[in-house]
Amino acid sequence: MPRLVVPRSATSGNLAAASVEDQPADDYSSRLVKYIPAESVAFFACVDKLIASHFGIGNTASTTAATSSGAFALSLIVFLLGLVGTPLYLWRRRLPRQPWMLNAGIATIAFVLWAYTLGGSLFLLLGWYQVFLAGLFAPIFTFVAGFFEPAPPKAPQA
Repeated sequence: MPRLVVPRSATSGNLAAASVEDQPADDYSSRLVKYIPAESVAFFACVDKLIASHFGIGNTASTTAATSSGAFALSLIVFLLGLVGTPLYLWRRRLPRQPWMLNAGIATIAFVLWAYTLGGSLFLLLGWYQVFLAGLFAPIFTFVAGFFEPAPPKAPQA
């Protein structure tokens, strides 16, 4: 199964182009799963929680004199690695002629929202984290994202 969403074929409407090995087009639930960048979110959750544990950043942390600039710098680096790494990873995993930009765009937005929802250290240190918003953003976006379907790839010109 390809990592990216398989679109409908421009000719048949049911099967994907030969470049994605005649895989059937993904339905809503398959798109929903593929649009969540599980690899990036897992990386972020693991490393960010190590940083939070090391620097003593709790769920209600705010920027204080006790919080070192090292905690902020590491939190920012980990977040930026996930932010930039998500579309790069999906670009590398695409199949020939497989549309990847919609996948990468949705997955990158999903990464930001899931990083926020998980209580990322960066958001805590900046004082931006609110439990109520975290509980809304990622689930609502994830539900809506599944409705986006990539356009069929253009047929190769003879």
